[in-house]
Amino acid sequence: MKNLFRSVLILTLLMTLSGMAWAKPNGGVVIGYSATWFDGIYPIESYNFEPFTYIARAFCLPRANGDIQVPGGFFDPELEKSAHAHGVKLLISIGGQAENANQWLGMARDTAAEKHFFDTLEKLLADNKYDGVDIDWEPSALTDPDQATYAQFMQDLRARFPKLTITTALTGSEWWAQHISWDKVAPVVDYINLMAYDFSGGWTGHSGHNANLYVPKNPAVDTTLSDDEMVKRLQNKYKVPAGKILLGVPFYGTEFFTKHMGDKFVGDANNGEHEFQYYELQSFVNAKNFKTLLDPGAQAPYLERQDADLVVSYDDPKSIQLKCEYAKNNHLGGIMIWNLGADVIGNQTPLLDAVAKSFDAKIQPMPASGISKTLVAFSGMVKDAYNKLSAAHDKLATAGKADDAKAAEPGPMPDLTVPTSTDVKVLAKKLTEWETALGTYDLKLQDCQAALNSIPAPEVVGLVLHPKKGKKLLVDDFEKGAAVNKLGGEWMTDCDKNNLGTTLSPMPFTPTKGGHKGSVKYAAHISGHFGKSAAPWPYVALTATLTAGGGAVDLSQFKAIEFWQKGDGKVYSLALGRAAVQDYCNFREEFKSTPTWTKVTLKLSDFTQPAWGKQVPYKLSDITNMTFSPGASFSDEDYDLWVDDVTLVK
Repeated sequence: MKNLFRSVLILTLLMTLSGMAWAKPNGGVVIGYSATWFDGIYPIESYNFEPFTYIARAFCLPRANGDIQVPGGFFDPELEKSAHAHGVKLLISIGGQAENANQWLGMARDTAAEKHFFDTLEKLLADNKYDGVDIDWEPSALTDPDQATYAQFMQDLRARFPKLTITTALTGSEWWAQHISWDKVAPVVDYINLMAYDFSGGWTGHSGHNANLYVPKNPAVDTTLSDDEMVKRLQNKYKVPAGKILLGVPFYGTEFFTKHMGDKFVGDANNGEHEFQYYELQSFVNAKNFKTLLDPGAQAPYLERQDADLVVSYDDPKSIQLKCEYAKNNHLGGIMIWNLGADVIGNQTPLLDAVAKSFDAKIQPMPASGISKTLVAFSGMVKDAYNKLSAAHDKLATAGKADDAKAAEPGPMPDLTVPTSTDVKVLAKKLTEWETALGTYDLKLQDCQAALNSIPAPEVVGLVLHPKKGKKLLVDDFEKGAAVNKLGGEWMTDCDKNNLGTTLSPMPFTPTKGGHKGSVKYAAHISGHFGKSAAPWPYVALTATLTAGGGAVDLSQFKAIEFWQKGDGKVYSLALGRAAVQDYCNFREEFKSTPTWTKVTLKLSDFTQPAWGKQVPYKLSDITNMTFSPGASFSDEDYDLWVDDVTLVK
């Protein structure tokens, strides 16, 4: 017995010294997604590693040629060191929500591209000391050929990396589940991260629960979708072992613009809901004009606003605890969290604390140094929300909506100076104040937007542009070295001033010497550093108005925009601003820059709005500007783009 005891003691010591750890004493796996765009809100030094088995860093992006695009700031030495010191393994999460799965499909259906993908992944894992990979193939397959490609890819991934930790994120809704070869995928992964959220939205036609544990008791909600239903489907119908299922729990919720839970949407269903983070709840979760409710069947909390049409579906510490207990009682592998930092309240993380308690792990408040960094992020977010509210208030006043404008009065700008104190209580109190202010401004802004939406938008008829000859109209070749373009409009450069690290040259805009072979004197050239992708969000813009004075133009007769470009090999965006778009959610299309001058032709019919803003009909009759900028995947990285001979093509 003495020799056995000594052997165990030595083994324990060796494991500790080598950075390894015994299995966590929680009896289950906990994966938390660490999103790069939350690094400002929830810095790495604030992480409580105690509850976690794995942290999945999100997201690298797949490319059809097998490249893996790594956002700036994705690999963080502090995260890698701290996670491993706590016995937590790190996963590179590749994918994320996308308009379609074409990048995945293109790569997986090309043997050479898939090999390049695997080679690149292997190097990323080795260079950054990561322990595995999470495949977030979104949107999931909706056809048999697509699901066959996904299943074969997962099998190829396991064959290439037989000892690697591999997880994949999938939903259990039958709409998607029927198109997954579960019998082929489940055996080759360690865990399936079950995305058990987004149960209701604009597509449901009525308000509902975002992530209910059980079937709602309220018949008006009209759904059988629930965590329990998903889990049982995977186990009973598709024979997925319970131990491979990690139940997803969201640290965000959904707002619905209806009077009561289950009410049908009135008007445009796309405007029927809005996602929000848990920290945004603090301004009204205990407010007198909100009623806190619980669906006893669904075991899901929600709020109803008493003086306006607003239903708020969310998870609180109690509902998170119930989901953790469900996972343990049903012998699931554990839980998955989307995403870390969305529940920061003062120096606490209430939802993560609920997970920690459920899995017998320690609770750890945020340190003063971490809160100070969080305050910097919230200072920018509050300022941005205040400015948007002020602008909306002024529009209401100008439109003669006196009562609505009075209700939306933002008051004086709060003092957003970050305290120099190192006292946790002082910093936490200030953060709570700013979180409350942010929620208040956002709520007032919703009211403003509802009032503005009731005002008929004036129809803007743009100036019709005609080429002097042929089927092309040159916007600018920059050969005169001036900011004024060929149409009488003006080129401008601008970037955010939100202390996110963004720089831009030149500013103000001036053409740069050089150009492609047919236009060699001057070209447009922007370069600098793009800030970290975190609220209040960085931007860089090279913008051209298209008439003298900046009026709208009608591009309906044109089919495409062509231009010459060269750059750093990264993905950039060209956006067209419509007069009808009021929130910068302009129509855009992406293109990849190349090391040498190359002509790009973008079809105007391919331009679409991103999902995050107010959606308006596709029209080209009221275009006010065109803007070149770094693409949506940029974060904390340098950019370098040249543009020349911008031309409209009929």
